[in-house]
Amino acid sequence: MNETGKLHGSGDMAADIEKIRGDIASLKDDLARLVKGLASNAKGEISEESRRLYAKLSEQSERSAKLLAREVEERPLATLLLAFGIGFIGGSLMRR
Repeated sequence: MNETGKLHGSGDMAADIEKIRGDIASLKDDLARLVKGLASNAKGEISEESRRLYAKLSEQSERSAKLLAREVEERPLATLLLAFGIGFIGGSLMRR
């Protein structure tokens, strides 16, 4: 009887091992789906944040361009002298 008990016991253990293997495989699949889901959510959040940032930068650059245009219209001589000065200094630095 002792040998029969060992054989039957080892059969139960083999079945338990197979069940554990199946559970591990299932867990592995679940984790893979979870990681994919998290990655796609993060990608969506990054995309949304980049759209918001682009819109904000676009709005700010438009305001800056309007301010610059208004400044040029209001003070053309000062703007021309400023541009000349910047060009002169830049040219002097480039020669060195």
